[in-house]
Amino acid sequence: MVRVGEFFLAGDDESARRVGPRHSHDFPAVPCDGIYPDDAVLAWGAQLTSAESALRDVVPMANDGFAVFALPEPVCAALAAAGRDRLRSTALAWAEAAFEPGDEISLDDAVNLLERVSALAGRRVEKHLNLYCWYFAP
Repeated sequence: MVRVGEFFLAGDDESARRVGPRHSHDFPAVPCDGIYPDDAVLAWGAQLTSAESALRDVVPMANDGFAVFALPEPVCAALAAAGRDRLRSTALAWAEAAFEPGDEISLDDAVNLLERVSALAGRRVEKHLNLYCWYFAP
């Protein structure tokens, strides 16, 4: 199954709704192809906050396989505050637990993605933006 998507910063839900696989934008973004980012964010949140956080749908997934969601504030705050070691251990736990054969992500790729999303989460406060993710999983 092809999965493409990206984490991105936007000012509001209306702006976030206009982002997608065929829509260019100039928002700060980090690609997240090859994963299910909704599952990833829930796993990261559980690891980083020791609590469950619900994603907020901005564009609920329909039959076309496209969705946009906002990351929960506690997860954003934890991502922004986490140091390299904490991100690495979170990435390791996620990479080991979340993937089935054929859907693996390397530890290096998992760490790289988590570090880049963490940087976005840190920038959201200074820029007064929100952290979102769109993905397409037909």
